[in-house]
Amino acid sequence: MVLLIVAVSLVQISRADPVDFTAKDKVPAFLSEVVGLDLTKYNITREGCSVSYPSYYGGLVKDEVISFTLESNSSKISVMGILDNGFIYGIIIRPITGSIMYARQPSTDALDESRNILQRYKTFAENYGFDTSHIAPALTLLNNATRASSASADLYMLNNITGFVPSVTTAGNTKQETTQKGVSWIYTEKGVDMPNKCLKISFGNNRLFFADTWNLFTVGCFSVISEDEVKQIAFDAANNYNLTLIGENDTLIVPEKPEWSNRTSIILNMVPGEIYNDEVNKANPTVSGGNATRDPMALYPLWETVLYFSKSVGSVHGIAVGVWGDTKEIAYISEYGYMYASGDPDTTTSTDPSSDDPEENPPEQTEPSSTQIEITAKLESSNPPSNMYLIAGTAATAVIIAVAAVALKKRRK
Repeated sequence: MVLLIVAVSLVQISRADPVDFTAKDKVPAFLSEVVGLDLTKYNITREGCSVSYPSYYGGLVKDEVISFTLESNSSKISVMGILDNGFIYGIIIRPITGSIMYARQPSTDALDESRNILQRYKTFAENYGFDTSHIAPALTLLNNATRASSASADLYMLNNITGFVPSVTTAGNTKQETTQKGVSWIYTEKGVDMPNKCLKISFGNNRLFFADTWNLFTVGCFSVISEDEVKQIAFDAANNYNLTLIGENDTLIVPEKPEWSNRTSIILNMVPGEIYNDEVNKANPTVSGGNATRDPMALYPLWETVLYFSKSVGSVHGIAVGVWGDTKEIAYISEYGYMYASGDPDTTTSTDPSSDDPEENPPEQTEPSSTQIEITAKLESSNPPSNMYLIAGTAATAVIIAVAAVALKKRRK
């Protein structure tokens, strides 16, 4: 996977505003009041923090990243927090050595512990003036969740906690999705899920992950075009796309236009309005924010399609096309399938691919860098903005990473 490394080990201020690290107060308070850690048993070391105002949020959001290590004689814990305008974009707590020392012992199953965390978080959020109206429906829906019968060793659950039975339940504008590792509550309206606007708890891979972006985003508008219209727009664009590949020694290969198969995948996602309008994306000719004026903190319809070739060209299996649902404009167009070495690509689609844990292998018991934790947090949260190349981490993530891989291969250091 190609990712842009974002160093966060030193303090960075991108404006002349007074230095006010909200994260320095909120993250430790969250650890103590919500998770129940006994912070009196630890010393804080290796602290790093940064503040920026990302262009993909139109420069309107204060993005804080803080990382530190909690150390005692018997244990060491890595902590990472990302706050956007004070809201918890993601917090990851991972034991490195020893066991976590709690002031209040956690439950031994994910269902009870998720309920405990939510109830304590409601009080925590109210103390900071957050709107907590989405938490009560989440707690109610949690009554429909089912705990797993036993712990699964291959999930590497924090504290060997017993997980969930996978399920989906919807009530009003809240959809609850449980996986073996955790639970998410996603905002849904008019049959459209919006994973950017979510609340999430996960215990997999020997760490606790928590996120609440419910109050960060609003809804901009819904799609004005149908799926059939999108397919036609995407096909016309893909049919006129010039497929180019980079071979060995950076030689340019321009194959003959391949034939199309009858296979097409298509999905509708809701993404932040300014997602393409950071400086990197503005300079990239394969993406476009379109001509609409959009609110950076509102979500807008983006149809993501893949049109497959009847026969792969190298490891490229088709063309990916994104279509803005509000303006019918092309959002991106690119080759699809660079990550696959051979055979058919996985055509499974999901409105929230980032709900699957990005760390599929057991974690090594070494201390991750602050950069690694930030990347994990951004991937863990639902459809995060990309500091990489093209687009939010939506269903087109594989497509976008594929394009980034092709683009970077030519200038790999």
